[in-house]
Amino acid sequence: MLRHIGYGLAMSLIAVPVMAQESVNNNLRPNARPQSAVRKSESNLSPALEKVYLLHVPATTRVESTQKENDIPNGLEEKIEVTQGRVVIDVILQGENGATTAALEAAGFKMYGAVGNMVSGTIPVISLQKIKTMKGVRYARPALRKVNSFNRANSQLTASNFALLAPVISQGDTALKSNIARAKYHVDGKGIKVGILSDSYNNQHGAQKGVLAGELPGAGNPFGYTKPVDVLLELDSLGSDEGRAMGEIVHDVAPGAELAFYSAFFGQASFASGILKLAAAGCQVIVDDIVYFAEPFFQDGLVAQAVDEVKSKGVTFFSAAGNQYDHSYESVYRVSKDTSLGADAGTLHNFSATGQAPRYYMPIDIPTGRSFLPFLQWDQSFYSQGGAGATSDLDLYLFDAAGNLLGGSAQDNLLIGDPVEGFSFLNRSRSTRYYIAIILYAGPPPAHIKIIDFDPFATFVATTPGIPGTFSSTIAAHANAAGAIATAAAAYYNTPAYGVSIPQVELFSSLGGSTIYLDKDGYPVKPEVRKKPEITAPDGGNTSFFSQDTWRDADTLPNFFGTSAAAPHAAGVAALMIQSARLGNLTPDQIKGVLMDKSIDMDHYRTPNLFDKGFDLNTGAGFIQADESVKMVRFPNVYIRDLKVAARCSDQPATSRKWQISNPNPFPVTLTWFITGLNAEQGMIKLSPGDSILTTKTYYLGSIAVPNVLVISWADNFGFPHFDTETSVKSACGIIALDSDNNQATIADAEPFDRKNNAAIFPNPVTDKLKVYLSFASDQPVNLELFSIDGKQLSNKVVASKGVYDMETSRYKPGLYLVKITQGNVVKTMKMVKK
Repeated sequence: MLRHIGYGLAMSLIAVPVMAQESVNNNLRPNARPQSAVRKSESNLSPALEKVYLLHVPATTRVESTQKENDIPNGLEEKIEVTQGRVVIDVILQGENGATTAALEAAGFKMYGAVGNMVSGTIPVISLQKIKTMKGVRYARPALRKVNSFNRANSQLTASNFALLAPVISQGDTALKSNIARAKYHVDGKGIKVGILSDSYNNQHGAQKGVLAGELPGAGNPFGYTKPVDVLLELDSLGSDEGRAMGEIVHDVAPGAELAFYSAFFGQASFASGILKLAAAGCQVIVDDIVYFAEPFFQDGLVAQAVDEVKSKGVTFFSAAGNQYDHSYESVYRVSKDTSLGADAGTLHNFSATGQAPRYYMPIDIPTGRSFLPFLQWDQSFYSQGGAGATSDLDLYLFDAAGNLLGGSAQDNLLIGDPVEGFSFLNRSRSTRYYIAIILYAGPPPAHIKIIDFDPFATFVATTPGIPGTFSSTIAAHANAAGAIATAAAAYYNTPAYGVSIPQVELFSSLGGSTIYLDKDGYPVKPEVRKKPEITAPDGGNTSFFSQDTWRDADTLPNFFGTSAAAPHAAGVAALMIQSARLGNLTPDQIKGVLMDKSIDMDHYRTPNLFDKGFDLNTGAGFIQADESVKMVRFPNVYIRDLKVAARCSDQPATSRKWQISNPNPFPVTLTWFITGLNAEQGMIKLSPGDSILTTKTYYLGSIAVPNVLVISWADNFGFPHFDTETSVKSACGIIALDSDNNQATIADAEPFDRKNNAAIFPNPVTDKLKVYLSFASDQPVNLELFSIDGKQLSNKVVASKGVYDMETSRYKPGLYLVKITQGNVVKTMKMVKK
């Protein structure tokens, strides 16, 4: 298990990719064929767990393995923590799970989560060998993960740094202008609960001191925020309390918000369960800063699915974008016939572009004393996530410049069922140039492959000619989920509040643009490039204890760097926004859209000579502004702007009509639409921001095409209905107009709605005349009544059951009124706002 890693300031500069221009060593050949490459383990226990067993269990008490093991240096055992004799594992099950989980528990396994084909939890190291006899266990591996903090420091934290000089307020609060939002709009997050997923909350035993100093809510908080943090699951020991540091940031931004914590360090299934449990505990906002290396890159895995599930229930989820910047390689798989590692070891992937001389070894620079932690995945199904399983077996190797095999990963992916390989290599030499190779050992070649280096100090080398796919996206796994708001980082001192007119993104902040090729079950879908990150928020601000002081400020308080610090700042702003809106109907899409809409535009770091206006894959929409975001949704503002419909020419006017519907909001809006008349079309659409094209049939009166009238309706954030109408007559498109139309996306997946007794009022708010649209199934007359809000009848008239009718409203004062529509036992009452 990988813990929080401290990075020194001098070393942090290495994280910037060195754009060395040189040719790849095309002629690199191993000095000796790596026989271990073809010695695929038959064990259902990963090589890293086998080595942990050997390291921690005395020889006198070991159960010796009788199975062949893969002895290629892997290094992941050095990333695994053993706490009180136990280790965290993800167990992939097959067949009937009940008997297998019972056997695991009999061996001392403590389960923290069960999702799909995976259970996660801790087990005594001495019991690891017992897993080999459990037929229901397909594979067990260490639950390797990391937090997304990034320590940029010039001094170690001393004992005096721990003294609480409270309250310590993150400078990110000022950078965001959340301090202005609280003072100007009288919000503090009261009534909102924010859930946090990280390593630990109080392993360092400083939580109560933080409460008494005003850093956190709880009994004894000097400012009256006395509701204790709801700790649903705590790490056993050895945590850095990064979760508590995130809590301090949320409390700085939204001190009135309640906090909850769930340790995400007990495996993927536990992580996914924790997301659901925080939502069930009443959290309207959740934030995390964890990534598991074996989470799928090309599909939404268990954790990503949990994110999407809580988002569908109204929970706004923020995820740290990551600190890997562009330390990634993503490419189509290029088949070769090269067997230089031996005919029985497989064929090597060709890194070169089509038409170039083949290259089978990609250069990597690994600084002395630093680690290289690559994980390779390919676009095939994950059995552990509930899919059918991988059909190809790939291996990943590391060589030095002399061709010596130094490390790698060569699991039997067909046995495991997951398309993932990974290893860790610590450079203990003075040499810095190394080479990786990707080998197809068995099965058909995959379509796409991707490597992410989770220790951001090794760098891919810019070669001549270039290797396509280097310096690729690193936002993957659940941070790339559609329901997550991936948050990039900008140091607070590089923002306008601190004298920098255009905020500057942290060099380590991960790059977005990862593509989804598979659905959650592992079946191919139309490729979808996820536009990440959505926003940028500040990092580097003070906390009371985490983690080291930086020379950037004059005080000696520790500063919290990384997207781990940026995400909780954004979560705090979301709490202020939800409170400001009051009605409790502010959706995650609206929160994301408003934050993006009100952000300060930033520049993509990779394009220094061209400012990337608008969204980019490095900073998203830009640096969020709390005061403007809170203002936009503040009660009683009507922040859902009116939609507009316009008729467009049709390339086939005899059979179809086209309509352009414009959504000026920075978030989707659900609308209903119908063509007036009996038995006409209707539907419901979740309309994305911008312009979309709707196509309907052409309607006739006998043999004559008649004008078609489209009515669209939507509700504002108070639930009041709004309408727009448009008429389309026969109109053919010319070639230019036709081409333009063909470039528009047709709205699909319309959901039908009941139109038997439809009634609508528009415009709303109204000034002089209110129009009432009626389309009732029965032909009985309809009674239209207008009432004041206190129940006084102002007007009454009887009309036919179908049509559009006027109600005079000019003589009434501005305010809220009720329109009552009655036909027999059918009664509809609607709110009307008079301007």
